[in-house]
Amino acid sequence: MTGPHWDMAGSFAAYAIPAVLMAVAFVIKLPLLRRAWQDPILRATALLLGIGALIFASLPPGNLHRINEVTGVPNFAGVWVYSLLTAYCGACLWLIITWREPPSAVRRRRTRLVWIAYAVIIVGLWVTFALGDHHVERLRDLDTYYANTPWMREHTMLYLVAHMVSAVVAAAILWAWFQEVADKWLRRAVVCLQVAYALGFIFDVAKVAAIVARWAGRDWDYLSTYVAPPFAIAEAFLVSVGFIAGQAGPYCDERRRLWRTHRSLEPLWREMLTVGASPAPATGRVSGAELRLELRRAAINDGLLRLSPYLSGARRERARRQAVAAGHTECAARGIAGAVDILVAVDALRTAARGPAGPAGETHDPHASGAPHASGASRGSGAPHGSDTPDVPDSGPRPQAQHAAHDDSPTDLPDRELESVAYALRDHSPVVETLRRQAAATEGLITHA
Repeated sequence: MTGPHWDMAGSFAAYAIPAVLMAVAFVIKLPLLRRAWQDPILRATALLLGIGALIFASLPPGNLHRINEVTGVPNFAGVWVYSLLTAYCGACLWLIITWREPPSAVRRRRTRLVWIAYAVIIVGLWVTFALGDHHVERLRDLDTYYANTPWMREHTMLYLVAHMVSAVVAAAILWAWFQEVADKWLRRAVVCLQVAYALGFIFDVAKVAAIVARWAGRDWDYLSTYVAPPFAIAEAFLVSVGFIAGQAGPYCDERRRLWRTHRSLEPLWREMLTVGASPAPATGRVSGAELRLELRRAAINDGLLRLSPYLSGARRERARRQAVAAGHTECAARGIAGAVDILVAVDALRTAARGPAGPAGETHDPHASGAPHASGASRGSGAPHGSDTPDVPDSGPRPQAQHAAHDDSPTDLPDRELESVAYALRDHSPVVETLRRQAAATEGLITHA
């Protein structure tokens, strides 16, 4: 029986592309691996990527021939690739068990059993290869050509059974895990891995069918030579994608969240800069996204701390009711109210800084008012007060603030509320400005542009 014309297994690109992708991913992991060598998930992922890159780099027929030539042993590339494939199966099971289960004696025992079992299989591969007769080099059909040769027959079935068992066991573990997983990236990774192991099982069935056909005197070699390899290539690629996506996805989501929060807080941050001197900009290329966000939070909270004697819960509630009456949602109204309160407090601070205005000529320093310390640095963020934090010089004695700080003043607010205020400053500026002028007029303040 002649084989089909589809010969993906003979294409160099079919192996080179996944080999390069895995090698690049492995190199990217190396710096983190050096810093966190004790992390078992990181070690398992790096091992998986490294072995996968070696397998794909070895599989092109031209490379198989070079391995045989370098070693001087016919078909040495076969036992080399089968051993790597078996180690790859062990690494997959190791990573799945380590990924799913928390650190425990049970997990250590299971991973130890996996490596003992697959180490025994690899030893068996080398023993059967050494005992078998394989003097004729076969680059594409080693499995079926030696299907009836003593020891080489056992050699081939050993790696196929090991691969099939790993696919079934991994699929069973993943199916049970899928029922428990809630994280979107983990669910995607588990689905990807389940599809991969299903493809791997098809690869094993095609190989075994071709070998059994040889035992029965039939020629189904095309199943092993042409049909099975594409499934193996797809399996290995999806396994790597699944493991990488499951770990890199949450990290990318967190980086994107930090960047989005940092950007959304910009209108409020810029308003806080008007309270005092402009700080030196944060070095975004050097500082990570988390540090840049902490610096921005610190700048905002330091500004709110300076404004705290002039913030008013009654003013915010009045502005909130006016915003709701104007047709805004409750969430938007709270943001508008917070923005109005902050802008009026800025007006009050500037008015107080320009001259005495207390009813009895008293002077007052807002920083001595007993307001809670709300700066990002005081919350343990570790951000220095010089990068993204307004460093406002003390302007000396100030008149008594018209509105004493309330316990519900918007200082040290969570990101969601700060973002709501920043959103109001950006997208509801006409409403905010109108309510600001009304509040300032009610309180006898002069608004500042």
